[in-house]
Amino acid sequence: MSNKNKDQYKFPESVLAVFAKEPRTGEVKTRLQPLLGAAKALALHETLIRYVFGNLQRARLCPAEFWVAVSPTSIDNKPHEVFLSICNIKNIHFQNGADLGARMQYAVEHALRRADSVILVGADCPSVDAAYLQQALTLLKSGKPVVIGPADDGGYVLLGLRRKPDQPTIDANVYDALFGAVPWGTERVVAVTRERLEYAGIEWAELAMRWDVDRPEDLARLATLQPPFPTL
Repeated sequence: MSNKNKDQYKFPESVLAVFAKEPRTGEVKTRLQPLLGAAKALALHETLIRYVFGNLQRARLCPAEFWVAVSPTSIDNKPHEVFLSICNIKNIHFQNGADLGARMQYAVEHALRRADSVILVGADCPSVDAAYLQQALTLLKSGKPVVIGPADDGGYVLLGLRRKPDQPTIDANVYDALFGAVPWGTERVVAVTRERLEYAGIEWAELAMRWDVDRPEDLARLATLQPPFPTL
């Protein structure tokens, strides 16, 4: 990144990595499909991608990029048109790894070749707004090695990591505590992460609890968002 481009951001040495599944009918928001149907679940997924990435990118806090989980039904290696319509192709990357932990670690390692810190946010986390992201970036800049934004379902909506100034990457024990043997997709994710960080003697900071959109009861929360969430 050129110095000219870096000057556009408040935290130019950080990277925001937005994790998202490729939009494919019947393959996204599966827990909402019994209520919405496959077509509306797909529309919700695409709207969430645009809403989350658009809000955080417009804040100009740090460079933003997509990390895409490619659908098993994809027939080529090109990014989906939804991502291309809102993000430069050079900032669209494909996830790589056997589970979510491995995929997140891969993205973090990739980002930290270009930045001092990285923040991961899911595209289904519209409660993560610019102010929330700025809190996380500020904590990382102050020297906190790990920042967690817990979700009320036991997972998390945000994860931030910072490497030490004199090291090219993050210590292996940090990766192991955050990404190794975590029960992904359960209500125990944050609890286990806290236990592992504490056991390893790794300092971390936590933000206020927020929510994501996975369950039917989450849909009503969309009406509380600012800026307003688009009507499907």
